Amino acid sequence: MDYKLTMHYQHSKEGKDGKRKSYFLYFLNDVQILKQKAPYDENRDEGYNGKWHIGDVYLYNGRIYQTRSEPFKCGETFKSTTDCRFVSYPVSKKILNLLEVPNNLKIIKTEV
Repeated sequence: MDYKLTMHYQHSKEGKDGKRKSYFLYFLNDVQILKQKAPYDENRDEGYNGKWHIGDVYLYNGRIYQTRSEPFKCGETFKSTTDCRFVSYPVSKKILNLLEVPNNLKIIKTEV
């Protein structure tokens, strides 16, 4: 079976607590498998918070893996891998079983 992993950014959605939050929504074959709150850092300048580069996104063995880094300013170059964070988040096994996703299958995010 052919699997297609996509991501959608939901900007400034009001939550149950009345505060506005941004989310990353992950879909596998148009079925939502993960809703992740976008990173927020209180130390960043207003208007630049939430501006992160998220790359190398893939689904493997029931987890979503990401590489996060701060965006580059004009003229800057990538310094080293210490500037990156490698993170992963679990996905519901129940949803993956419904979609019949086998273990040890790496599904890379596709651009829409």
